[in-house]
Amino acid sequence: MNNDVFREISTHLPLAVEDCHQDPESDTLFLSGSEWRLRVSGPWRLTTQNVIEASRDTEATSDMAGKVRSLVGSQIVDVQPQSRFNTLDIALLMRDGRVLEIFSDYIYDNWLLSVGGVAIEGPLQSLGSGGQ
Repeated sequence: MNNDVFREISTHLPLAVEDCHQDPESDTLFLSGSEWRLRVSGPWRLTTQNVIEASRDTEATSDMAGKVRSLVGSQIVDVQPQSRFNTLDIALLMRDGRVLEIFSDYIYDNWLLSVGGVAIEGPLQSLGSGGQ
């Protein structure tokens, strides 16, 4: 079933990142572009060549906020399972080689990707149509 989800997402790629910010009070990460949006309430990390640049748990500084904002102008060119051990969450691969990894520690650490009239909520369980 998860393969269906990744196939569905891939039909909408690439996705241009037009806005990206982290809410300072809830630590929720928001990314969006024309006709798509992503909300991440659980753990995430932004990596370059397997080096963590920023994460939900990184101390909130202007440098960290700048790294999050630096995703604006990027393009998401691939979506994969977060790891071979975690196929319930996603990793977003940017054209410039950076990777935004999203992973759920608990059932309440969820994410929601809305694209092309489809809303996909993780950790992945099912693919449903319409907004949630």
